[in-house]
Amino acid sequence: LFSNALMPPRTRRISTLCRIGWLLAGCVTMMALLGCSGDSEPLEGPGLEPAGSLLAVGDTGRPWRVLPWLFEGQLAVGVAMQREHVTAPVDAVILLGDNFYPDGLLADEMVPRILENVARPYCDLVAPSAELAAELGDDCGEPGAPPLFAVVGNHDLRSRSSVPLQKSEVPRFVLNWEVPDEGGPTVRELPGGISLVFLVSESPWGEAQVEALAAALDRAQGPFRVVVGHRPPITGHPGLSQMVARASNLSQRVIHAYLAGHVHGLGAIRGQGDAPALTVIAGSGSRADLQESPEYQVAGSDRLLEVLGFARLDSYPEGPDAHLEITLFEARRSAIFAFLGHRVAARYAVSLTGGVQRVEESSR
Repeated sequence: LFSNALMPPRTRRISTLCRIGWLLAGCVTMMALLGCSGDSEPLEGPGLEPAGSLLAVGDTGRPWRVLPWLFEGQLAVGVAMQREHVTAPVDAVILLGDNFYPDGLLADEMVPRILENVARPYCDLVAPSAELAAELGDDCGEPGAPPLFAVVGNHDLRSRSSVPLQKSEVPRFVLNWEVPDEGGPTVRELPGGISLVFLVSESPWGEAQVEALAAALDRAQGPFRVVVGHRPPITGHPGLSQMVARASNLSQRVIHAYLAGHVHGLGAIRGQGDAPALTVIAGSGSRADLQESPEYQVAGSDRLLEVLGFARLDSYPEGPDAHLEITLFEARRSAIFAFLGHRVAARYAVSLTGGVQRVEESSR
């Protein structure tokens, strides 16, 4: 009963996790030991309702291990995202690639993996088919769930069948699922003037790719342009960084944010020159592990954390202070602690002209 009182009405089923916490160690004792007593307080609002919003997370699709509600980071992040949507509903959810580890989605495991890595972790954010709903039970899935966009990552491309299955078969089970790919960078418009430009971020990153991305930026209605790709334009990907910067320069359109995964952490990198105004990394949707190989090198980051979490974007397109607000949220390390709430790791405001300002929590 105590745990249910902490929950928004639509997510009281998550209280099961709290009861597990009580059985394992006692929630009161764990709160005291972890020093978490104040973290479940709701954040103060910005004073205005956003005109458009989205959640983004990447690198989510690890096969589950034993006791997933205790040990799987994807479930911890998924519960936090559902709570965030219930508190402040969003217009879209984005999976930033590596949706199915280790070799993409395979036909002989398709339905179990959709249940495991899409439907159950993001229960309130999926619109299940009748067949999938029968597997989930009556307590999961929302008819009015927002669009669930998925980009493909390097692991999704490891098997030949993975991308076709994600494009054509997953939408049969998850009715709000889409892999936006129209043979090149693909634009989807959200409320609040958020133009999403979906990019297959694997190489090559040559002149043809520069021109295709520039053309997509020209098609975007704006006023906020957000490029979405699995790989981020970081030090470890100089060719991708140059491609994105050149496309922005060629189109003479500001890229207000670039959303990416691939790096298994939460990060924010302010743009320099023609780079995106802010590169946002939210690749810790199932594990937090800042990889050490050269392709994951991130130089000049404003924020880079080895924690589980996700990103939220809110659009405020009107008035002299029009801006895109981007928040990095840190999730709990285990789903059984999710009722304690998730925490703001960093928050930024990006102006229409591409200026970036760190937003202090005291000013909210």
